[in-house]
Amino acid sequence: MKDPVQKRIERWFRRMLIQLLGRLFRRNNALQSNIDFNTCRFLFIRQDRIGDVLISTPLLGVLKKHYPRAILDVLLSERNYFVLENDPLIHTRWMYRKKIGRIISLIRALRNEHYDFVIDLMDNPSTTSTVLCLLINAKWNVGIDKDNRFVYDIIVPMLSRCETHIIDRIAQLLIPFNINPREEILTVRYYTSFESEEFVDRFMRKNNIFSHPIIGVNISAGSNVRFWGVENFKGLLNHLRNMYPEYTSLVLYQPSDERRAQMIAESNQRVVLSPVTSSFDQFAAFIKRLSFLVTPDTAAVHLASAFKVGAVVLYVQSNKTIRIWEPYGTDYECIVTDVDDLSMIPVTQVQDALERLIRRSRKEAEIGVSEPK
Repeated sequence: MKDPVQKRIERWFRRMLIQLLGRLFRRNNALQSNIDFNTCRFLFIRQDRIGDVLISTPLLGVLKKHYPRAILDVLLSERNYFVLENDPLIHTRWMYRKKIGRIISLIRALRNEHYDFVIDLMDNPSTTSTVLCLLINAKWNVGIDKDNRFVYDIIVPMLSRCETHIIDRIAQLLIPFNINPREEILTVRYYTSFESEEFVDRFMRKNNIFSHPIIGVNISAGSNVRFWGVENFKGLLNHLRNMYPEYTSLVLYQPSDERRAQMIAESNQRVVLSPVTSSFDQFAAFIKRLSFLVTPDTAAVHLASAFKVGAVVLYVQSNKTIRIWEPYGTDYECIVTDVDDLSMIPVTQVQDALERLIRRSRKEAEIGVSEPK
């Protein structure tokens, strides 16, 4: 992991590079008024993390709904290439690798595609997407108003990063294509494979939980500061055993956290430990089967949104000027700490949040049953 000084130096260098490129280049191709977007080729740039791809899927779905014959390609990275593997709307997935030979080959291939639009999905200035936009040579580059605006022909407004959800900020990129995002239903999308569904089915049948309602407790996140702690997870699972015996508690984790997961589950006979998943898709297939989810990981949060699973989410938010990426389009409870240590969140606070979530779900179910058909 990079130390804070190295991170600051890298951020400074990137800012200087973007400023230099801004002095050397400036695009300003006007969009034609009579263009048929149904015949266009779109390339979306999203080369960062898994969650960033998931929060971009509502935009892809809405654009394809309005222009079903348009070709939608996406430029991803080795870290997130697999997220859209099963998405039927995507024509081609390109992979960006940080090797000079691969980058040159990639740029050459992308230029040969003669894209009408390159759309930068980043809402913060990225040197990578800036350079890509300059070199791909599409007819029009589209992006959100920020420090690298010089690389775009079409610029959409940057909504408040404090008050506006990231999905609503990204959805502003629909405006140039005569789509008002406020009039659309924005839905996070993820498609699990048949093989992953079968993998989960076999596990659930083997453990006799196929027909049980399940509360999933995901212990893994992207860094150690977002690990809630073995004893905290144990305390929560003991509470679930006593308060919600009708639910099966399922511990989810990434392979690198297998030992932690075993320590958490070993003292509780009512807890089911998920198998080691060999892919993100298998992990997603487990999320899809849950009734509720407790998680410190934002990628799992967006999967919960896609599958309409109610979630209790644990966040570290040291920067109050940027809104947390809470679940979108599904019920949730957020617990936020402003110190870089998620273990400071007390178990009782998570228990209470989950209780509120379950209570609301049961109330909605009762209303649904009592309504006349």
